[in-house]
Amino acid sequence: MFKHYVKCYNEYGDIIKATLGKAREINKINFALTLLLSLIAVFKELQQQSDNDIISKNSHEFSDLKELAKRFALTFGFDAIKNREPVIALHRAGILFAVGDVPEDPVAAPTRLLFLEVLNEFNNKLLKQDKKVILSFLDRRISPGMPSSRSEEWQPLVLYRNSLLHGETDQAPVAKRAYARKRRDHDDEYDDYEYEEDHNDA
Repeated sequence: MFKHYVKCYNEYGDIIKATLGKAREINKINFALTLLLSLIAVFKELQQQSDNDIISKNSHEFSDLKELAKRFALTFGFDAIKNREPVIALHRAGILFAVGDVPEDPVAAPTRLLFLEVLNEFNNKLLKQDKKVILSFLDRRISPGMPSSRSEEWQPLVLYRNSLLHGETDQAPVAKRAYARKRRDHDDEYDDYEYEEDHNDA
């Protein structure tokens, strides 16, 4: 249902928005992963409709998918501390989906790498220190030398990495008390929230 949020907003927007709010109240991490699965479901549909599973990033359909991601990102509000765990879980699982389909050609980009441009819509919900955690998580899952090509197919990775490296000015406001908290190792904390291919489409 959530994947139709933008398309059906005029008719059912209030109902879907209320459902999103209730789902967020029940479990924030499950809510974030459900949003991700909705985006993945649409992405897979676009792949199936495209030649050789290659989605045109300039297509109207892909723009609609990014708009959906942008609307989903707004549901996290402005409290970056409160949403810290679900946003990190969403990014980690999204990265695993985007880079998980490794081609036989060692210099070819993963066929789902374009999904990083969708995931990029959630970057401004990450705290500055968490962007470093996500960047490290991403780099460990890209084989050394793979992104050496500057071809167009690698640009989603470049865009996503640059946003993690230089996009701190866009991040949500953070209460000063947050920095007094003891930091935890998020890489270990979120190992349970990996994307699995056998998830049902949301």
